[in-house]
Amino acid sequence: MGAHSAMSSSSPELPDGTYPLLDQVHSPVALRALEPEQLPDLCDQLRAFLLQSVQGTGGHLGSNLGVVELTVALHRVFDFRRDRLVWDVSHQCYPHKILTGRREGFAQLRRTGGVCGFTNPAESEYDLFHTGHAGTSISLGLGMAAAAALEEDPPHVVSVIGDASLGAGVAFEGLNYAGATGSRMLVVLNDNEWSISKSVGSLARYLSRIRSTRLVQRAGQETKNLIHAIPVVGPRLDKAIDDIGEVMRHTVVPGHVFEELGVTYVGPIDGHDVDGLVRSLERVRQLEGVVVLHCLTEKGKGHPKAPDHPERVHAVGPSAAPKADKTEASAGEEAPPAGPKPLPYTKAFAKALCSLAEGDMRIRALTAGMPSGTGLDVFSERFPGRFHDTGITEQHLLAMSAGMARSGLRPVAAIYSTFLQRGYDQVFQEIALQGLPVILALDRAGPVGQDGPTHNGVFDLAYLRVLPNMTLGAPRDETDMRRMLAACLAQDGPVALRFPRGTCPVQEVFHEQERREMTPGKAEVLRSGGQVALWALGSMVEEALAAAQLLEAQGMSITVVDARWVKPLDEELLAEHARSMKYIVTLEDHQRAAGFGSAVLESCNRMRPARDGLPPLHIKVLGIPDCYVEHRTTREEQLAVLGLDAEGVCRSVRGLFSAQAVK
Repeated sequence: MGAHSAMSSSSPELPDGTYPLLDQVHSPVALRALEPEQLPDLCDQLRAFLLQSVQGTGGHLGSNLGVVELTVALHRVFDFRRDRLVWDVSHQCYPHKILTGRREGFAQLRRTGGVCGFTNPAESEYDLFHTGHAGTSISLGLGMAAAAALEEDPPHVVSVIGDASLGAGVAFEGLNYAGATGSRMLVVLNDNEWSISKSVGSLARYLSRIRSTRLVQRAGQETKNLIHAIPVVGPRLDKAIDDIGEVMRHTVVPGHVFEELGVTYVGPIDGHDVDGLVRSLERVRQLEGVVVLHCLTEKGKGHPKAPDHPERVHAVGPSAAPKADKTEASAGEEAPPAGPKPLPYTKAFAKALCSLAEGDMRIRALTAGMPSGTGLDVFSERFPGRFHDTGITEQHLLAMSAGMARSGLRPVAAIYSTFLQRGYDQVFQEIALQGLPVILALDRAGPVGQDGPTHNGVFDLAYLRVLPNMTLGAPRDETDMRRMLAACLAQDGPVALRFPRGTCPVQEVFHEQERREMTPGKAEVLRSGGQVALWALGSMVEEALAAAQLLEAQGMSITVVDARWVKPLDEELLAEHARSMKYIVTLEDHQRAAGFGSAVLESCNRMRPARDGLPPLHIKVLGIPDCYVEHRTTREEQLAVLGLDAEGVCRSVRGLFSAQAVK
C-alpha cells in the first residue's frame, strides 16, 4: 500500500480523555461550521476517543480507526439529513455515530440498552438501514438513487464499501446494473486490503495493482502541470497528454474494471488526508452518473499494533480487570487448583476437523473470508493445500463445495449461521437437490450477544429442515463435536451441524465411553424420572441439565434428553415418551417457528393414531418467539430474557403443573 498521511502533529498533546474540539461537534451541522484547518485536529481527537473508548467496552476497532478522515470528510461535504448514506456491513460506523450525536452512548457500546455496533434506524435519522452483511450497499444505494431521480432537486446518494465486500457477487451485480442505467450515485471504495482477514482473490490483486500505480499517476500529473505552464503551447498539448495518459494507464492496469462497467473511476487517493478527501468529494459530487472514488486507508490506523497485526485489532474485547499477583497470597495459603478450562465451540470444531483430516485425505475446509472467525486458520496452517478461503462469496463457496463433493472429496464449509442465508439457493440447488456429501459447519448458531439481530443465527433449522436429503445435528460439548463431525463425514448426503458462540461445558460426568453411539436419528437420555421429558438441542442441553437440578432441589424429577439430531429425529424414543409421559418440553436457541420444537410437534402429530385411548399428551415448545432479538451484553443475558436459561426452563416446567392444577 502506498504511503499515508501521518496523524496530524500540529495539534498539541492533550491529556487522556480530553477532546476540546470533538466536544464541540454534537452533529454534522457543528462539523460543517469548523474552519478547514481544524479538521485534522478533529480527526486526531476522534481517533483518540475511539482508541480509549472501544478498547474499554470492546467492539470493532480496526475498521473504525481506518475511516476517521473519510467519515469527517463525508459529513463535511454532504448533508445526510437530506442526502443518503449507506455503510456496507456498517461495523465501521462508529465515527459516523459519534459525529451524529451518539457519543455519550459509547459508554455502553454493544451492551444492554447501549448503542448498537451497526447502523440502526431506531437510533438516528442518519442511519437508513440496520445492516450487518457484506456487499449490499451499492444495491441499496442504487434503489434510493432511482427514487431520488424522481425528485426535482434530487439528493446525493453515497454508498461506502470495503475492498473485500466489493468482491461479493451482489456488489458486482449492483455495479453492473448501475453502470447500465447511468444512475447518479457515489460509491466510495474504502480500500485497506482487509475485511476481517486479508482480502483474497483476483479483485484484491487487481486493486493492489492500482495501488502500485500511484507513483506513476503522481509523476504523470506533475509532468502535465509543467507542460501546461508553458505559454501558448501548453494548453494545446493538454488533450494530447490526457490521451497519452489514458493509454499509459490502461497499459499499466489493463482493462480498467470499473470504467468497463460504465462507471467513472476516480483515484486512488489518500484516505487519511482529510483536506484532500474534502476536495475530492466536492469535485465528484458535481459529476453525473455512477462514480467510484477509490480511497486508500490503513486498517487500525493509530493503533500501535495495527502495522503488524491488522487482523487482531479488527475487533477487541472489553478491558479486563487486572489479575491479582500470586505473590500477594497470604503466607501458607495455596492457590486453588486450576480446573479444566472450557474450550470455545469454534476451537473444538477446528480441533476435531484437524484430527479427522489427519486420517482422511478427502477432507477439504472452506470459508468465505473468515479463516480466524471459523477457527480454520489452524487448519490452513496444518493443511495449506486442503484449505480454501474464497473471500466474501458464500454462493460461490457452496457451489464450489458441491463440485468438490461430486468429484469425491469431503468438503466442510465453515460459515456463520447468519451468513449461510446468503447462499441458500446453492444449498438447495447445488447441494441438497444433488444429494451431495457437503458438510455445513454453522458457527454462531443461536443468539450471539453484542452483535444482535443481523448476526443472530436463529433461522438455520427452519430453512434447512425443509430440504429433502438434509441431515441436521447439534453437538452439546467438545466430545460430541468430534463424534458428530465424524458421523457427518460418514454420510453420503448433505449434513449441517450447528454450534453457538461461546464455550463448551466442562465435561465432568459424561465421558465418551459412557455415551450412546453417535448415529443420526438417535438421541441420548441423560436423566430419567418423572412425568416430564425435556428434549434439548445442542448447547441448550447444559441449560436443561441445570434446570433439572433446580427442579430436583424443589422435589421434582424430570427426564432430560440430548436430542442430538433434528433431522432425522429419534422417533422411536419420542414415541416411547409420547406414550409414557404427561408432558414433553422442547428447548432450542432458535425461532420457535419451524425449528426443533416444530419438528417434534409434527412427529407427535403423525403418532396420533397410535395413541388412541391414552391420556392427552401436552407439548410445550421453548424457543425464540416471533421477534428479532436485540443486542445485549452477553448471549447468556439474551437467553435469560427469552426464558431459555436454566431458571426460565424451570419456571416453564413448573408452570405446566400450575396450569393443569387450575384446570
